[in-house]
Amino acid sequence: MKKIPILIVLLLAMMAALAQKKNGEVFIEHPAMDKVDKLWNALEKGDKTTYGSLLADTVMVVINGNRNLKTRDEQVKSVDWWNKEFEDLKVATDTPAYADAIDYKESGVWVQDWLRLKGTHKETGIKLDLSIHNLYSFNDEGQITSIHHYSNNDVFQEINRSKTTRENGKVYIGHPYITKVRKLANAYCDKDLDAMKAFYADDVFFSNTTMKLKEQNDMEAQTKVWESQFSEMDDINMKQVGYPDCIYYALNDDYVVYSWWVFTATSIADGKKIEFPMMLSHTFNDEGKIVNSMGYYSSNHYE
Repeated sequence: MKKIPILIVLLLAMMAALAQKKNGEVFIEHPAMDKVDKLWNALEKGDKTTYGSLLADTVMVVINGNRNLKTRDEQVKSVDWWNKEFEDLKVATDTPAYADAIDYKESGVWVQDWLRLKGTHKETGIKLDLSIHNLYSFNDEGQITSIHHYSNNDVFQEINRSKTTRENGKVYIGHPYITKVRKLANAYCDKDLDAMKAFYADDVFFSNTTMKLKEQNDMEAQTKVWESQFSEMDDINMKQVGYPDCIYYALNDDYVVYSWWVFTATSIADGKKIEFPMMLSHTFNDEGKIVNSMGYYSSNHYE
């Protein structure tokens, strides 16, 4: 009886082996990979002669699925474009990824790599830090017949937008959200936590320039901060400087109020006066509640 399970295991192993079909070999080192490296080095240096020598007479260039058949001379013009548009152009492997060469039985040699392109756009000053995945096919003479690029093109859209003067919303000197920020400041000066909390959404997060980068407080954590401050300070006052702005940003469909203040208070422990300037930023949701509160000031005024 024990022979039957063994036979079943052997049968399953044979079926699994038969289901596998090898279609080529994968190489971590290959002459085609060297040619791809030379291609990008030539682009980086603006060497059109070397760049063109690596291409077939016609090259299929595919960018995020959009196909365009180009002659060698047409594709070589991309070297001029990159070096005209960007300075300090650098191309490097996007580690820990690394390139592969795959020799398919039916379609020949392909190379795939993952690169990071860096540079500065000359006209707009925008920094390029682009992760890009590429595939390359080759003919029998070892020339590149197709180049497939896959990347996030947001940076190029930003560059194009930065070349023109355009509006991104409206600026209000009077707005209901400005009124809410003033009332919020008054509630803080009165140490009225319940009144303060009414201005915030449940998912609000708080940050300020004394916190670590990307550190945030939710409402529970921020309430403890306020309680600690109220236990240490009296005579809290926030004097408005200039006037607040409420800006509607069309790009993100956001309303943000920016306000400037001189904060004063008296230390309960030793009676010393605390005084410093501060800027506040409050972002509102569609229900008119604050979802993001950011404070700009220095911590040394408390020390």
